[in-house]
Amino acid sequence: MAMSRSVPALLSLCALVSLGACRKSEPAQGQKTVHPVVEARREFQTKLKDAPDTTPAPQPPAGVFEKVMYPAPLGNNVAYVTPVREGPKRPAVLWIQGGFNWGIDESAWEASPRDNDQSARAFREAGLVLMLPALRGCSGNPGSREYFLGEVDDVLAALDFLARRPDVDPERIYLGGHSTGGTMALLAAASGPRVRGVLAFGPVAYAYYGETGTALDRAKGEELGMRSPVVFMKYIRVPTLVIEGEEGNTSAFEPLRKAAKDAPVRFVTVPGGSHFNILAPLTELLAQRILQNDPAALPTALTEQEAVQAMRAEASAH
Repeated sequence: MAMSRSVPALLSLCALVSLGACRKSEPAQGQKTVHPVVEARREFQTKLKDAPDTTPAPQPPAGVFEKVMYPAPLGNNVAYVTPVREGPKRPAVLWIQGGFNWGIDESAWEASPRDNDQSARAFREAGLVLMLPALRGCSGNPGSREYFLGEVDDVLAALDFLARRPDVDPERIYLGGHSTGGTMALLAAASGPRVRGVLAFGPVAYAYYGETGTALDRAKGEELGMRSPVVFMKYIRVPTLVIEGEEGNTSAFEPLRKAAKDAPVRFVTVPGGSHFNILAPLTELLAQRILQNDPAALPTALTEQEAVQAMRAEASAH
Protein backbone atom coordinates (compact mmCIF):
# COMPACT_ATOMS: atom_id res chain seq x y z
CA MET A 1 0.00 0.00 0.00
CA ALA A 2 1.36 3.43 -0.88
CA MET A 3 2.44 5.70 1.93
CA SER A 4 0.66 9.00 2.50
CA ARG A 5 2.07 12.04 0.73
CA SER A 6 2.74 15.46 2.18
CA VAL A 7 -0.30 17.70 1.72
CA PRO A 8 -0.28 21.47 2.37
CA ALA A 9 -1.20 22.61 5.85
CA LEU A 10 -4.32 24.37 4.53
CA LEU A 11 -6.25 21.15 5.27
CA SER A 12 -7.61 22.91 8.34
CA LEU A 13 -10.89 21.83 9.86
CA CYS A 14 -12.99 24.95 9.41
CA ALA A 15 -11.31 26.47 6.34
CA LEU A 16 -11.41 23.35 4.18
CA VAL A 17 -14.32 21.24 5.36
CA SER A 18 -16.59 23.98 6.77
CA LEU A 19 -17.96 21.72 9.49
CA GLY A 20 -21.44 22.59 10.65
CA ALA A 21 -20.03 23.00 14.17
CA CYS A 22 -17.92 25.91 12.89
CA ARG A 23 -20.78 27.91 11.46
CA LYS A 24 -24.00 26.81 13.13
CA SER A 25 -25.54 27.87 16.40
CA GLU A 26 -26.33 25.47 19.23
CA PRO A 27 -29.35 23.20 18.65
CA ALA A 28 -32.65 24.33 20.10
CA GLN A 29 -33.77 22.85 23.40
CA GLY A 30 -35.11 19.35 22.89
CA GLN A 31 -33.59 19.10 19.41
CA LYS A 32 -31.42 16.04 18.84
CA THR A 33 -27.73 16.88 18.70
CA VAL A 34 -25.86 15.53 15.67
CA HIS A 35 -22.14 14.90 16.01
CA PRO A 36 -20.36 17.66 14.03
CA VAL A 37 -18.24 15.24 12.00
CA VAL A 38 -21.31 13.15 11.12
CA GLU A 39 -23.18 16.32 10.21
CA ALA A 40 -20.34 17.42 7.94
CA ARG A 41 -20.62 14.17 5.97
CA ARG A 42 -24.38 14.57 5.67
CA GLU A 43 -24.06 18.08 4.29
CA PHE A 44 -21.22 17.39 1.90
CA GLN A 45 -22.24 16.40 -1.63
CA THR A 46 -19.49 14.28 -3.15
CA LYS A 47 -18.88 13.98 -6.87
CA LEU A 48 -16.59 10.98 -6.41
CA LYS A 49 -18.48 7.72 -6.63
CA ASP A 50 -17.91 4.39 -8.36
CA ALA A 51 -20.45 1.86 -9.53
CA PRO A 52 -21.38 -0.75 -6.94
CA ASP A 53 -19.97 -4.26 -6.82
CA THR A 54 -23.02 -6.50 -7.02
CA THR A 55 -21.17 -9.75 -6.31
CA PRO A 56 -23.09 -11.37 -3.43
CA ALA A 57 -21.27 -12.40 -0.29
CA PRO A 58 -20.74 -16.19 -0.26
CA GLN A 59 -22.30 -18.29 2.46
CA PRO A 60 -19.82 -18.83 5.32
CA PRO A 61 -19.11 -22.19 6.96
CA ALA A 62 -21.67 -23.16 9.59
CA GLY A 63 -20.43 -22.55 13.10
CA VAL A 64 -17.77 -20.04 11.98
CA PHE A 65 -19.85 -17.09 10.79
CA GLU A 66 -23.47 -16.27 10.16
CA LYS A 67 -24.45 -14.15 7.17
CA VAL A 68 -26.69 -11.38 8.49
CA MET A 69 -28.18 -8.07 7.40
CA TYR A 70 -27.72 -4.90 9.45
CA PRO A 71 -29.68 -1.67 8.98
CA ALA A 72 -27.56 1.11 7.45
CA PRO A 73 -28.32 4.63 6.17
CA LEU A 74 -29.03 3.46 2.59
CA GLY A 75 -30.80 0.21 3.48
CA ASN A 76 -29.83 -3.22 4.75
CA ASN A 77 -26.16 -4.19 4.41
CA VAL A 78 -24.70 -7.69 4.59
CA ALA A 79 -22.14 -8.80 7.18
CA TYR A 80 -20.49 -11.85 8.67
CA VAL A 81 -20.72 -12.27 12.42
CA THR A 82 -19.81 -15.13 14.72
CA PRO A 83 -22.85 -17.16 15.86
CA VAL A 84 -24.74 -16.13 18.98
CA ARG A 85 -23.74 -18.13 22.05
CA GLU A 86 -25.61 -18.69 25.26
CA GLY A 87 -24.05 -17.62 28.53
CA PRO A 88 -22.52 -14.37 29.79
CA LYS A 89 -22.27 -11.42 27.45
CA ARG A 90 -18.93 -11.20 25.69
CA PRO A 91 -16.69 -8.46 24.34
CA ALA A 92 -16.82 -7.87 20.59
CA VAL A 93 -14.70 -6.53 17.76
CA LEU A 94 -15.94 -4.96 14.54
CA TRP A 95 -13.18 -5.23 11.93
CA ILE A 96 -12.77 -3.32 8.65
CA GLN A 97 -10.52 -4.98 6.09
CA GLY A 98 -8.04 -3.24 3.81
CA GLY A 99 -8.27 -2.61 0.08
CA PHE A 100 -10.74 -0.52 -1.88
CA ASN A 101 -13.65 -2.93 -2.02
CA TRP A 102 -15.16 -3.19 1.43
CA GLY A 103 -17.07 -6.34 0.68
CA ILE A 104 -16.84 -9.71 2.41
CA ASP A 105 -15.80 -13.04 0.98
CA GLU A 106 -14.02 -16.34 1.67
CA SER A 107 -10.92 -14.57 2.96
CA ALA A 108 -12.81 -14.19 6.25
CA TRP A 109 -12.30 -17.90 7.01
CA GLU A 110 -9.80 -19.32 4.55
CA ALA A 111 -6.23 -19.97 5.76
CA SER A 112 -3.77 -17.09 5.38
CA PRO A 113 0.02 -16.94 5.78
CA ARG A 114 1.17 -15.77 9.19
CA ASP A 115 3.11 -12.86 7.66
CA ASN A 116 0.00 -11.47 5.95
CA ASP A 117 -3.14 -12.55 7.79
CA GLN A 118 -5.74 -9.82 7.28
CA SER A 119 -8.70 -11.94 8.38
CA ALA A 120 -8.83 -10.78 12.04
CA ARG A 121 -9.35 -14.46 12.92
CA ALA A 122 -7.43 -13.96 16.17
CA PHE A 123 -10.45 -12.28 17.74
CA ARG A 124 -12.99 -15.00 16.97
CA GLU A 125 -10.51 -17.76 17.78
CA ALA A 126 -10.01 -16.16 21.20
CA GLY A 127 -13.76 -16.39 21.83
CA LEU A 128 -14.73 -12.79 21.10
CA VAL A 129 -17.72 -11.85 18.99
CA LEU A 130 -16.35 -10.77 15.59
CA MET A 131 -18.30 -8.82 13.00
CA LEU A 132 -17.05 -8.16 9.46
CA PRO A 133 -19.46 -5.74 7.76
CA ALA A 134 -19.66 -5.08 4.04
CA LEU A 135 -20.16 -1.39 3.35
CA ARG A 136 -22.17 0.56 0.78
CA GLY A 137 -21.76 -0.38 -2.84
CA CYS A 138 -20.03 -3.66 -1.99
CA SER A 139 -21.20 -7.30 -1.84
CA GLY A 140 -24.55 -6.28 -3.33
CA ASN A 141 -25.22 -3.57 -0.73
CA PRO A 142 -27.23 -0.49 -1.75
CA GLY A 143 -25.48 2.69 -2.82
CA SER A 144 -22.21 3.45 -4.58
CA ARG A 145 -18.64 3.23 -3.39
CA GLU A 146 -17.61 6.61 -1.95
CA TYR A 147 -14.18 5.77 -0.49
CA PHE A 148 -13.98 6.94 3.15
CA LEU A 149 -17.13 9.07 3.12
CA GLY A 150 -20.59 7.51 3.48
CA GLU A 151 -18.95 4.20 4.35
CA VAL A 152 -18.04 5.66 7.74
CA ASP A 153 -21.72 6.00 8.57
CA ASP A 154 -22.20 2.35 7.61
CA VAL A 155 -19.49 1.45 10.13
CA LEU A 156 -21.31 3.40 12.83
CA ALA A 157 -24.55 1.61 11.94
CA ALA A 158 -22.81 -1.76 12.13
CA LEU A 159 -21.54 -0.88 15.60
CA ASP A 160 -25.10 -0.10 16.71
CA PHE A 161 -26.24 -3.47 15.32
CA LEU A 162 -23.44 -5.26 17.16
CA ALA A 163 -24.29 -3.55 20.45
CA ARG A 164 -27.83 -4.98 20.28
CA ARG A 165 -26.68 -8.59 19.99
CA PRO A 166 -27.94 -10.63 22.97
CA ASP A 167 -24.49 -12.10 23.67
CA VAL A 168 -22.49 -8.85 23.34
CA ASP A 169 -21.46 -6.63 26.23
CA PRO A 170 -22.16 -3.18 24.74
CA GLU A 171 -19.60 -1.64 27.09
CA ARG A 172 -16.79 -3.79 25.66
CA ILE A 173 -17.00 -3.28 21.91
CA TYR A 174 -13.84 -2.43 19.98
CA LEU A 175 -13.50 -1.10 16.44
CA GLY A 176 -10.48 -2.17 14.43
CA GLY A 177 -9.17 -2.16 10.91
CA HIS A 178 -6.09 -2.56 8.74
CA SER A 179 -4.68 -0.30 6.02
CA THR A 180 -7.65 1.41 4.35
CA GLY A 181 -9.70 -0.25 7.08
CA GLY A 182 -7.46 1.44 9.65
CA THR A 183 -8.07 4.77 7.93
CA MET A 184 -11.80 4.07 8.07
CA ALA A 185 -11.51 3.19 11.76
CA LEU A 186 -9.89 6.57 12.51
CA LEU A 187 -12.62 8.43 10.63
CA ALA A 188 -15.22 6.49 12.62
CA ALA A 189 -13.31 7.16 15.86
CA ALA A 190 -13.73 10.89 15.22
CA SER A 191 -17.48 10.45 14.71
CA GLY A 192 -18.55 9.66 18.27
CA PRO A 193 -18.79 5.84 18.14
CA ARG A 194 -20.09 3.90 21.15
CA VAL A 195 -16.98 1.78 21.62
CA ARG A 196 -14.47 0.95 24.34
CA GLY A 197 -11.56 1.64 22.03
CA VAL A 198 -10.25 1.76 18.46
CA LEU A 199 -7.38 -0.28 16.99
CA ALA A 200 -6.12 1.27 13.73
CA PHE A 201 -3.40 -0.70 11.93
CA GLY A 202 -1.46 1.18 9.24
CA PRO A 203 -3.80 4.09 8.43
CA VAL A 204 -2.81 7.14 6.40
CA ALA A 205 -3.17 10.78 7.41
CA TYR A 206 -4.46 11.99 4.05
CA ALA A 207 -6.74 9.88 1.87
CA TYR A 208 -4.15 9.46 -0.83
CA TYR A 209 -2.93 6.02 -1.92
CA GLY A 210 -1.30 6.75 -5.27
CA GLU A 211 -2.96 5.48 -8.43
CA THR A 212 -5.75 3.17 -7.28
CA GLY A 213 -7.89 3.04 -10.41
CA THR A 214 -10.86 4.30 -8.38
CA ALA A 215 -12.73 7.60 -8.08
CA LEU A 216 -10.49 8.37 -5.10
CA ASP A 217 -7.72 9.26 -7.55
CA ARG A 218 -9.60 12.48 -8.38
CA ALA A 219 -9.91 13.62 -4.77
CA LYS A 220 -8.54 17.07 -4.00
CA GLY A 221 -9.59 20.08 -1.96
CA GLU A 222 -12.73 19.38 0.04
CA GLU A 223 -13.13 15.95 -1.58
CA LEU A 224 -9.75 14.98 -0.14
CA GLY A 225 -10.24 16.74 3.18
CA MET A 226 -13.56 15.09 3.95
CA ARG A 227 -11.88 11.70 3.56
CA SER A 228 -8.69 12.46 5.50
CA PRO A 229 -8.33 11.45 9.17
CA VAL A 230 -5.86 14.29 9.80
CA VAL A 231 -8.71 16.79 9.43
CA PHE A 232 -10.80 15.18 12.18
CA MET A 233 -8.33 13.72 14.70
CA LYS A 234 -9.04 16.30 17.40
CA TYR A 235 -12.65 15.06 17.60
CA ILE A 236 -11.61 11.63 18.85
CA ARG A 237 -12.89 11.00 22.38
CA VAL A 238 -12.40 7.23 22.73
CA PRO A 239 -9.04 5.56 23.51
CA THR A 240 -7.40 4.88 20.16
CA LEU A 241 -4.28 2.92 19.25
CA VAL A 242 -2.58 3.69 15.93
CA ILE A 243 0.00 1.01 15.20
CA GLU A 244 2.23 0.18 12.26
CA GLY A 245 5.44 -1.62 11.37
CA GLU A 246 8.38 0.72 10.81
CA GLU A 247 8.49 -0.38 7.15
CA GLY A 248 4.85 0.64 6.61
CA ASN A 249 2.86 3.88 6.73
CA THR A 250 4.68 5.42 9.70
CA SER A 251 5.11 8.68 7.77
CA ALA A 252 1.45 9.27 8.68
CA PHE A 253 2.18 9.34 12.41
CA GLU A 254 3.57 12.85 12.74
CA PRO A 255 0.72 14.71 10.99
CA LEU A 256 -1.84 12.54 12.78
CA ARG A 257 -0.19 13.11 16.16
CA LYS A 258 -0.03 16.86 15.59
CA ALA A 259 -3.66 17.02 14.50
CA ALA A 260 -4.86 14.89 17.44
CA LYS A 261 -3.74 17.58 19.92
CA ASP A 262 -4.90 16.27 23.33
CA ALA A 263 -7.17 13.51 21.97
CA PRO A 264 -6.65 10.07 23.63
CA VAL A 265 -4.61 8.61 20.75
CA ARG A 266 -1.47 6.47 21.13
CA PHE A 267 1.01 5.85 18.33
CA VAL A 268 3.17 2.71 18.30
CA THR A 269 5.83 1.98 15.72
CA VAL A 270 6.92 -1.67 15.66
CA PRO A 271 10.67 -1.94 14.92
CA GLY A 272 11.39 -4.45 12.16
CA GLY A 273 7.70 -4.80 11.37
CA SER A 274 6.00 -4.34 8.02
CA HIS A 275 2.54 -3.23 6.99
CA PHE A 276 1.43 -6.87 7.11
CA ASN A 277 3.56 -9.11 9.35
CA ILE A 278 2.51 -7.37 12.56
CA LEU A 279 -1.14 -8.37 12.10
CA ALA A 280 -1.19 -12.00 13.26
CA PRO A 281 0.92 -11.69 16.43
CA LEU A 282 -0.47 -8.34 17.53
CA THR A 283 -4.15 -9.11 16.94
CA GLU A 284 -3.60 -12.27 19.02
CA LEU A 285 -2.06 -10.19 21.80
CA LEU A 286 -4.81 -7.57 21.62
CA ALA A 287 -7.51 -10.27 21.68
CA GLN A 288 -6.14 -11.61 24.95
CA ARG A 289 -5.99 -8.16 26.47
CA ILE A 290 -9.60 -7.51 25.49
CA LEU A 291 -10.61 -10.77 27.19
CA GLN A 292 -8.64 -10.01 30.35
CA ASN A 293 -10.33 -6.64 30.72
CA ASP A 294 -7.52 -5.42 32.99
CA PRO A 295 -7.76 -1.63 33.49
CA ALA A 296 -3.97 -1.56 33.78
CA ALA A 297 -3.42 -3.37 30.46
CA LEU A 298 -6.11 -2.26 28.05
CA PRO A 299 -5.45 -3.06 24.37
CA THR A 300 -5.33 0.63 23.45
CA ALA A 301 -2.50 1.06 25.97
CA LEU A 302 -0.18 -1.34 24.14
CA THR A 303 3.46 -0.21 24.25
CA GLU A 304 6.24 -0.53 21.71
CA GLN A 305 8.10 -2.86 24.08
CA GLU A 306 5.10 -5.19 24.31
CA ALA A 307 4.72 -5.17 20.54
CA VAL A 308 8.41 -6.00 20.10
CA GLN A 309 8.12 -8.89 22.55
CA ALA A 310 5.16 -10.27 20.60
CA MET A 311 7.12 -10.04 17.34
CA ARG A 312 10.11 -11.82 18.87
CA ALA A 313 7.86 -14.59 20.14
CA GLU A 314 6.38 -14.84 16.66
CA ALA A 315 9.83 -15.20 15.10
CA SER A 316 10.80 -17.90 17.59
CA ALA A 317 7.59 -19.90 17.12
CA HIS A 318 7.38 -19.63 13.36
